[in-house]
Amino acid sequence: MNYRNIIRLGNGICLAITVLMTAAFAVSCKGGDQKAVEASEPVEMNLMEEAGLLRLYDRGDYYLAEVVNPWDTASVLKRYALVGHGVRPDSLPAGDVVRINIPLRRTVVYSSVHTGVIEELGCDDAVVGVADGEYFNSDPMAGRISRGEVKNVGRSLSPSLEIIAGLSPDAILVSPFENAGHGVIEQSGAAIIECADYMEETPKGRAEWVKFFGILYGSEKGDSIFEEVEGRYDGIAARVKDLERKPLVLTEMLTDGYWFVPGGGSYMAHMIQDAGGRYPWGADTSSGSLQLDFSTVYAKAADADVWLIRSYGRDLSLGDIEDVYLLNGQFKAFKEGNVFVANTAVVPFYEEFPFHPELLLEEFVKIFHPEVMGGEKHYFRRAE
Repeated sequence: MNYRNIIRLGNGICLAITVLMTAAFAVSCKGGDQKAVEASEPVEMNLMEEAGLLRLYDRGDYYLAEVVNPWDTASVLKRYALVGHGVRPDSLPAGDVVRINIPLRRTVVYSSVHTGVIEELGCDDAVVGVADGEYFNSDPMAGRISRGEVKNVGRSLSPSLEIIAGLSPDAILVSPFENAGHGVIEQSGAAIIECADYMEETPKGRAEWVKFFGILYGSEKGDSIFEEVEGRYDGIAARVKDLERKPLVLTEMLTDGYWFVPGGGSYMAHMIQDAGGRYPWGADTSSGSLQLDFSTVYAKAADADVWLIRSYGRDLSLGDIEDVYLLNGQFKAFKEGNVFVANTAVVPFYEEFPFHPELLLEEFVKIFHPEVMGGEKHYFRRAE
């Protein structure tokens, strides 16, 4: 077959394909059962694999970050275009998008959880103010606050706009709450970054937000920190996954007439299960807290093998726990001396575990399965 015939044959094949595609499209437009033939669009890769409330895309000359609304996951709470200083992207996404120049240089940060991860990224010099500074207990941030190097802007619910304005922050990092705005700081002119990591349903999902903070602050450590956390977490969980004995675990205690326990879909419930425990409300699907009365809790967890309690500023004893409510002494864990307490004013519980869940997972395994993992505990101690 000569060259001219090959060309004719190729043209004939192309024509035939075109006719077939046109016919298929025509059939679909008539409302029949046939589906329209559509050109496949390339799927953009989300850089977040474990997080459910944050989507992160590398657009080449900027990053697009989408914070999912924790209370309506079909919608987006906020979209950010993270653009390097002096960079002029070819185009930015349409719609309601907040442009943030990165790396951040002067920020006000509401939570010690977030200053902790910023410190680990080596970028704590970019923190110029905090809210509720009296509750920052861990160095180096606590020391910087006491020396006046980092300003306390007041209570998170009623910060001083005057102090914030004097700091000239380029961004303010806050935790969103359902159906609530951010008050006076919305008048500051600084970008408000919604850090919804605390609403993630899984420990690794929350920890993966370190990638986002790494990009915000211009640190290359974010990915490597998460990879190490993920590897250690999975390794610890694997050691107890197939154990037959799964102790029943109760958390917290009665406060002002109510007992707030993590929902069965929360990261704390997931962590208890990953540590080889059973959770009384494991069948529940909510990721927030459940507000219960004593009788409801007792009906579910009277036979709990382990009881975990967090307090602030007080090292609770068994007598203290019974003084709070006399019937606390009726739980199996109380009777057998398996109550473990953490004074979060002394130990860096909240500062560390959100982005290092492997540390708390290891602690839980030491408590639930001392035969598998022994050694000193970092956060909890047995109440006496």
